[in-house]
Amino acid sequence: MVLFGLFILALSCKKITNVNLVDGVNSGKLSYKLVDDAGKGLAGTKVSLYDAKVVLNTSYPSANALIATIRTDQDGVAYFSDLLPKNYLVICDTAIVNKARYRTDEFVQVVADTDKKKSVKVSAFSGTLNLTLISTSDYRSPLKNVGVVAYPVNDIKLNSGNVSDVINSSSLKGVTDASGLVSLKLPSNIPFDFIVYNLTNRNLGYGYGNYSVAKDTKSNMTLYSYPF
Repeated sequence: MVLFGLFILALSCKKITNVNLVDGVNSGKLSYKLVDDAGKGLAGTKVSLYDAKVVLNTSYPSANALIATIRTDQDGVAYFSDLLPKNYLVICDTAIVNKARYRTDEFVQVVADTDKKKSVKVSAFSGTLNLTLISTSDYRSPLKNVGVVAYPVNDIKLNSGNVSDVINSSSLKGVTDASGLVSLKLPSNIPFDFIVYNLTNRNLGYGYGNYSVAKDTKSNMTLYSYPF
């Protein structure tokens, strides 16, 4: 009887711990495709993925927010796997369409157990700059029938030796009308400077300062130039 009582006492003193099992967080995937104006994929283009919670400035995301950088495959797709379900910032700043470099940046949400597919027309990341050219001879007369070229200052170091080639090869150019106005559709969030040139004698000037446009916006600007 004594031994039986001790056995009962031992059972009553045994500590029982309940463990709650927590399921692991399922990952998601992202297929991010870059296409040109004809819908053709842009192969070999660098795409970077950032943690949206860590990004403070989409133009200059911090290095510690970077999760991965890969290049698109032959179909123009950058494939990211094993992603936590949350928001990400996707940036591509090396895509070339119609001889112009574009910078794409947008937030994308990844959902668990889902392959998120996103197709992006690169040239959609652009804005319109309405530029009015005024003569410095009196600061009121419009410069009409004058050529204007926008060139990316971070990509082209302009000088007297290459300026003619830049004018001839650029797709970002136009001619002012009777009011001195020219409208240029420019890649967004990229700094540009301008070349102003006479269509007949090819006299020109450049170095007017850095300007940029935001995506899907129209901006007005007045530029004062010597009447070449």
